[in-house]
Amino acid sequence: MYSIVKDIKFIEELKEEGFTKNAVIIFVLDKLFYGGNKNSGIYKYFRKENKIYGDIYKPTGITKKIEFINIKGKYNLNWKTLSTSERFCIIEI
Repeated sequence: MYSIVKDIKFIEELKEEGFTKNAVIIFVLDKLFYGGNKNSGIYKYFRKENKIYGDIYKPTGITKKIEFINIKGKYNLNWKTLSTSERFCIIEI
């Protein structure tokens, strides 16, 4: 999940440099990306709120809760179903 946040930040930076028609396409094969019991921390963005925005802290490792990525925009995650466990969404940046 944090890698997806990194990708969104990267595309925001490209947009700032003048790139146009920017998007992040997310494909997931595991329902735990968009569903599950835990809805705090990084999970709230993908499961509860379905929005990526603000300061998102790294959820694991030595720099857990110290390292973060600031997302300048606010991006909706509109999950579309491909199969029982597969979903995708397209985020325009």
